[in-house]
Amino acid sequence: MSKWKSIQSAALSSHGIVTFAQAKAMGVYPAELYRWCKSERLTKLNRGVFRLSAYPMYGWVSDMAAILASIGEGAFLYGESALQLYNLCSTRSYVVTVGYPYRLRKATLSKGISVIKTPIDYKAKYHNGIATQSPAEAIKSCVGVLEKDRLIEAIDEAENQGYLTPHEAAELRAEI
Repeated sequence: MSKWKSIQSAALSSHGIVTFAQAKAMGVYPAELYRWCKSERLTKLNRGVFRLSAYPMYGWVSDMAAILASIGEGAFLYGESALQLYNLCSTRSYVVTVGYPYRLRKATLSKGISVIKTPIDYKAKYHNGIATQSPAEAIKSCVGVLEKDRLIEAIDEAENQGYLTPHEAAELRAEI
């Protein structure tokens, strides 16, 4: 398989996003990435993060894939951002909250991104190809951040969508 086909395949499995580290693992040299950017096959989004130019951006989910890729391996949506991904409640927050187990230089972050330090052994779930907390964990992490009635609505919606069993939902309501 050609290098370009390998890049396309990797990017298509992650909302059109490919990282420098992924490309390097496929034997692609930095000069080739930048040549593809010049010829508009790729678009550079951030340091070490590229998007297939022909790949259609699907709003919020594509943005989240790019943000997680720019932070690094192990990053996942956290709290309100995870609830938004699952469509459990809308938030007025313009900040994307990300869980990340490693130390991160603030200079690498764009405005509007908040990083929460998480345990190194945390195993994120995947929803629509995006690393995220489970709905129950996201609701728990929003206690004290969102109003109680909004959390109850999120629990009800998670139960209706099948993310929580009635027993899990009852336990969460009792914790809040």
